[in-house]
Amino acid sequence: MNKALLVTISFTGFILDLVACYPGFLYIDSVDQYTQSIHFSYTDWHPPIMAGVWSLLNFIYKGPLLMLVMQLALLWTSFYLIASTWCRKSLPLIALLLLFALAPYVQNFAGLIVKDTQMAFCWLLAVTIILRANYQARTMSKTEVVITFLLITYGTMVRINALPGSIPLYYLWVENIYTGTFSKKIAWLMLALTGLLIINSTITKYVLKPRKTYPEYKLMAHDIAGIYVTTGKSYFPAFVTSYPAFDTNLIRQRFTTATLDNLWWINGATTMFAPLDEASRKVLINHWEKAILENKATYLRNRFDGFLYYLQLKQRPDTTFYYFYPYIHTNPYGFKLKETPVFRAYTTYIKANKDLPFMKPWFWLLLPVVQLLLTLKLPAGRFRTATQCLALSSLLYLLPQFFIYQADTEFRYFYWCCVSTSLHTVLLISWYIHKKTAASHPSTNGNKKALRRSEGPTII
Repeated sequence: MNKALLVTISFTGFILDLVACYPGFLYIDSVDQYTQSIHFSYTDWHPPIMAGVWSLLNFIYKGPLLMLVMQLALLWTSFYLIASTWCRKSLPLIALLLLFALAPYVQNFAGLIVKDTQMAFCWLLAVTIILRANYQARTMSKTEVVITFLLITYGTMVRINALPGSIPLYYLWVENIYTGTFSKKIAWLMLALTGLLIINSTITKYVLKPRKTYPEYKLMAHDIAGIYVTTGKSYFPAFVTSYPAFDTNLIRQRFTTATLDNLWWINGATTMFAPLDEASRKVLINHWEKAILENKATYLRNRFDGFLYYLQLKQRPDTTFYYFYPYIHTNPYGFKLKETPVFRAYTTYIKANKDLPFMKPWFWLLLPVVQLLLTLKLPAGRFRTATQCLALSSLLYLLPQFFIYQADTEFRYFYWCCVSTSLHTVLLISWYIHKKTAASHPSTNGNKKALRRSEGPTII
């Protein structure tokens, strides 16, 4: 495939997305993080690194536009890197466009300025750079090593629950740059994760210095409330039960395993539960742990039921499931959407797919399981390792949510799973076509020596 054509396709996709989403979709959390960025005053309700980066971009141009440009550049650069290596023939390229770059489950959040998208696209570009090096049967250059490490690290720092999903990606990074034994690779992996923790704690503690807001409060309050409603035993500490707005009757009436939001947010404020500080946080943790230890079966049943809602296998009536955010939340900054014909075509396309299985969370739990099983049939080598790491990253990002705070209204929580598994599908298609072509034309296999080194396609 002509590289000039691939550049044209990539640049066209970037421009169309930019016009369709201009100046960047913003929901309520996006506006909150922008507010933090312009005042250089951060909180830890969301990891502050994204607002910190936004502060830097504001020195160039204030507003969401540069964040949108950054996200789309990550997406379409990744597309080009894959298209120009693994998908150079027509059929794999079409699959890359339809099943990945232009797919409604990738496009639906590409223009939303949100941490889920930034995490997914940073991880995506890191993976594609590593895959490109693997395709070329080489170790990454020093520049590529640094860039991929920083991309994985930023993506991990930008979401509270990202760490489990990042572990296979760091391993994939180690796999390319180090050829020693598996145990030594694990040692290098631990070193990479240590670097992540040092960078995260240093930037957070000494540079951004966010104000504590205790987002874990919702998780603990949700678990204690669920045990209370199920068993009648209250494990809420005294500082919570003595709070004027605390209402056990309201908890019994409105509690659902799906979320705590309908109790946490009352009239737009957290008025149900008392404010938290370091001393009361320790008390709350003790009560939360006691509640779980004394009611293990109840806790697990509630978690499982909530997980079914989270996957949209169970659904609450009169609840909106946000699979798309084609708007800008009310804000004092004058940010408004430009409803161009491109925007209208873009939103019509995504909304037309809203009821299909791939727009449901459960699909993105099932798919990486299937993919992981399929990779077992691949020949041992870097290609199989890469595909296994993609599938494992999806699963490790998603499955811990069983124990973490769940909310059943947000499809964006599954966005990395959409990105990684759709890319995984394209890679498997490319590998299959290469093998089929090689079997049919053994005299035109391409560079067989490179093929043996990379255990993957060399020319597709």
